[in-house]
Amino acid sequence: MKLKLYIGAIALLTIGGSCSKEKVATFTDYDKNWLVVNDNPSDAATHATFLFYQETGIPVYFNDTIGSQQRVDRFGKEYTYYEVLSLVYALGGLPSGAPPQVQAFSYCNKNDVAPALEFLKTDILSVLPNTIHVPSILLLETLNSNAFGTYAFKGFNTIAIGQVSKIPTMDEATRAKYKGAILRAMLTNAVLNDKYKLILEKFYAASRKFVPSRDAYNLYIYQLATSVTGLPPGTTATLQAIGFLGTDPRNPYYSPISTWMDVCMYLEAALGSTEQQFTQQYGTYPNIMIKYGLIKQIVEDIGIPIK
Repeated sequence: MKLKLYIGAIALLTIGGSCSKEKVATFTDYDKNWLVVNDNPSDAATHATFLFYQETGIPVYFNDTIGSQQRVDRFGKEYTYYEVLSLVYALGGLPSGAPPQVQAFSYCNKNDVAPALEFLKTDILSVLPNTIHVPSILLLETLNSNAFGTYAFKGFNTIAIGQVSKIPTMDEATRAKYKGAILRAMLTNAVLNDKYKLILEKFYAASRKFVPSRDAYNLYIYQLATSVTGLPPGTTATLQAIGFLGTDPRNPYYSPISTWMDVCMYLEAALGSTEQQFTQQYGTYPNIMIKYGLIKQIVEDIGIPIK
């Protein structure tokens, strides 16, 4: 009798396990590659991004929701999944201080897409080496970030670019700064690479050597007079004197809070101006010019000449 009960229990468990397994569906396209552009000939903006994608391999969007999919949850209930581009800042680690974030943005007009794509081809991709991976680009009208202004922001899987409606009417100086911001967003990971570790250590040390009692990064500006040593006689202790371009974009009372922010600030300034223009602005600060030379060395090794 016990044997029959034992066999019956095993049978019920087997049947129950089979039923349970049948309820769990496997959908192989849940991990599909969303970063593609499909054509829609009846929509001029989408068709333009499709042609751009075919030519460059870079998907460009004008909406951060790039697709949807019908899925089934663990309880067997159907729902619609939406794939949304991530504007979370990604730099291979948790940044110190307030993390860079997009505080607000708005979508661009579809009529502005084609001119923006042309700008990307003529001003950005024409100088960007093929070795630099751009996962996607999101075209926006307004873009407000706490660390990188209103022009360009590097997200997890996209480069967000704002103010696209203004591209055709930008003057030369504004266009150059705009270009510098976009290239900074695209190049940050390539520059902050172990390949350039020794050069970057020299870059950081160029400022740190003047603040022996603590780190020069995340330094309260009103502590400069008592913290900075080693400057030539008669030189006032300022951020520029010890090699910083300015205060951290997230806090106007501190030096760049992290080394990577210092690098980003130099990248954008170097890529948004000629060497002559940079020298005219900062040439009286020897330590800024030393750090500029190091950043220039890295950028040119990547394959972008600075003239």
